[in-house]
Amino acid sequence: MPYSRRSLLQTPAALAPALLQGQPRRPNFVFLISDDHSYPDLGALGRPVRTPNLDRIAAEGVVFENCFVSSPQCSPNRSSIFTGCTPHTTSTSRLHTPMPDWERTFVDDLRQAGYFAGAFRKVHQGNAFDKRTWNFYATAQEPFQKFFDALPPGRPFFLHIGFTDPHRVYKRGRYPVKHDPAQVVVPAFLPDDEEIRDDLADYYNAISRMDMEVGQVLDLLKQRNLMENTLVLFTGDNGMPFPGAKGTCYDPGIRVPLLAWWPGRTKPGTKQSELISHVDLPCTWLEAAGLPIPKRMQGRSFLPLLTGLGDYRPREAVFSERNWHDHFDPQRCVRTRRHKLIFNALPHLPYRPIGDLRDSPTWAAYLRLAHQGKLSAAHLRLHQPARPMIELYDLEKDPNEFHNVATDPQYATVREDLQRKLSDWMHETYDFLPPCYATPGASSGRGWPLSL
Repeated sequence: MPYSRRSLLQTPAALAPALLQGQPRRPNFVFLISDDHSYPDLGALGRPVRTPNLDRIAAEGVVFENCFVSSPQCSPNRSSIFTGCTPHTTSTSRLHTPMPDWERTFVDDLRQAGYFAGAFRKVHQGNAFDKRTWNFYATAQEPFQKFFDALPPGRPFFLHIGFTDPHRVYKRGRYPVKHDPAQVVVPAFLPDDEEIRDDLADYYNAISRMDMEVGQVLDLLKQRNLMENTLVLFTGDNGMPFPGAKGTCYDPGIRVPLLAWWPGRTKPGTKQSELISHVDLPCTWLEAAGLPIPKRMQGRSFLPLLTGLGDYRPREAVFSERNWHDHFDPQRCVRTRRHKLIFNALPHLPYRPIGDLRDSPTWAAYLRLAHQGKLSAAHLRLHQPARPMIELYDLEKDPNEFHNVATDPQYATVREDLQRKLSDWMHETYDFLPPCYATPGASSGRGWPLSL
């Protein structure tokens, strides 16, 4: 009988172990995902944030230095983690859009192979998705041990833990770990101001609170003798909740931490600089489980970078999109190791921070400084009446994306190449937005995964 989601979810749990007979032992997966968290905001990555548990994962596993989300928005990017497709392909590009019931996810593939799948807290794909996808689901009020108590003996598992830190609103003074505002690192894209430092300190405090809960999960894996055969992955769902980051296609909005730890399989202290996209995550889990990667997925497995075994063809580029989040601001971007091109489809509109950023102390301080004439020319980019349709940045010379070189003749060839790459990707992935070029280029029409 052909596969259907209904037949899978109605399969009696007692039959699942039979699916594993005669197969090699499959690994377990623990997926830890933070909420609004930019690279490099962890102690192990160079920021003065107290994160001893995540630092341990980094020290004993692999740090991916160039991981990028498919969207700088929460639920759209999370949908790509489940499907291996960019959000516009699966009709999930608007914030809070539930996952369509016709979309198959990698969790379905794992469950069909006998995995016990569970989730805590924020999944953000809709209530119907949680009901049909997980064998086990619990909210923030439930202790993590409940999943392990419910885990059938001998079953491999996939556990998703969606933390709500360091998402706003921050509650100043109510964190178990407190950072000194004088010691925070103010990112270059933000002005250095006392109110902004206080806000960043709360961001650090929320990250540290999350790290404490990561420690609880690691302790449970150790207590249940599950460390040896479990791949632990940690990442963020999009960038930090500050103006110029979350909700934008600048690097602070789309570049996030990615750590991987698989005792006995990952080499301690490994750092990988290859470009990784969140659409690559489901492909990696499926390959690690010994399962085929569906052709519909647009990502590629980076398992060889985890284990040091096998060949890996590095990406030339990663892509990201921004659509509706409190307001419609359609953007597309393509990023290579050196260059970034952003396509603003509504360039006549100014930068508009999304709701939680608009109400933040940092945005209030930003507006105050702007009105007082105390912002630098670079920081004033968020205070302009309009934006360029095309932004192009040389990240080697300008890592903070302050100097748009889209009209510089020296970068004409780079601009042309990136516009074509972006347009081809938009055509290939069935984007609803008109691309930079009206017709596919020479690299279009090859099917997935793209060779970029």
